[in-house]
Amino acid sequence: MRKDISISRMSSNDPKPEREAQSWYKEGCILSNTGKLPEAITAFTAAIDGNSGWAEAYFKRGVCYYLLGNCRLASYDMDAATLLGCRDAQLWSRYDIQQFDDSDFESKKET
Repeated sequence: MRKDISISRMSSNDPKPEREAQSWYKEGCILSNTGKLPEAITAFTAAIDGNSGWAEAYFKRGVCYYLLGNCRLASYDMDAATLLGCRDAQLWSRYDIQQFDDSDFESKKET
């Protein structure tokens, strides 16, 4: 339902949702660069709520999920980013992160 609200707000000529989405995206980039990945995911999600077609936001949120070991959600976001035309996500999808499950990530993180 929240996406319906965002889409209907975006379909109007009000630039405010897009500006808010950009602010959330920038915040997500800062948070992810400082290692605050759960907070970055929240910020990227808010950016996506403001602009559901933003491929880079899906990509960066997917990277955060991947770094936290949630390969399933990372894969979903990478697929969305790829479909929306994100070249970085297209490169990641060549490695098919879905082949690793979350337990594989945990065992690699411990070594």
